[in-house]
Amino acid sequence: MSAMFDLMLLATKTSRPRKGATRKAPPPPPKRSVPWWMWLVVPLLVIGFVFVLVKLAAVESNNSVPAQTTVAPAKVTPVTPKAPVKSEAKAPETQAKRETFEFYQLLQDSEVDTSHVDAYEYQPREEENFSYMIQAASFRSSADADRLRAKLILSGLEAHLKASESKDGGTWYRVTVGPFTTRSAESRAKDKLARMGLSSYTYKIQNEQ
Repeated sequence: MSAMFDLMLLATKTSRPRKGATRKAPPPPPKRSVPWWMWLVVPLLVIGFVFVLVKLAAVESNNSVPAQTTVAPAKVTPVTPKAPVKSEAKAPETQAKRETFEFYQLLQDSEVDTSHVDAYEYQPREEENFSYMIQAASFRSSADADRLRAKLILSGLEAHLKASESKDGGTWYRVTVGPFTTRSAESRAKDKLARMGLSSYTYKIQNEQ
């Protein structure tokens, strides 16, 4: 037991450092300075890396979105509302149709009275002392005859209303146009009456001396 204690004391003595022999610490390694260009390169690399990540994320998100079928909208044809027809605008048209109807009604009621017309006899031009008259129509009613006379005057013709007794004792109201001193003037007036739907005829009257 004592021998073991002696060995422990000996080991303790040998493990203690000698006085005066101090052990110096190793000097620290010299600090390495970072080059200035590294401060530029590193941020650029970081920014580029982040940009690449963002792009990859955007591409993946686009690929993940299912394709949508675009449906063209149905073509809608605009419907233009019809403008309301004013009764005032129809009034002139209705009046014109009524007048036209009355005019043709007058033509149906008119008759040709030739009892006063003498047979035509040719005379040499130097001996002609007559003018041409045109009978447009004749009526039993003076009111109908007067309406036709007014229409002819409005169309630019010189129209007259004459009453004459017929062979049966009745009265005819004749609407005449003229007189015309030349055959060409009479023909132009007769053509105008024909365009108006009137079946007229021409007769001669003696010129006043």
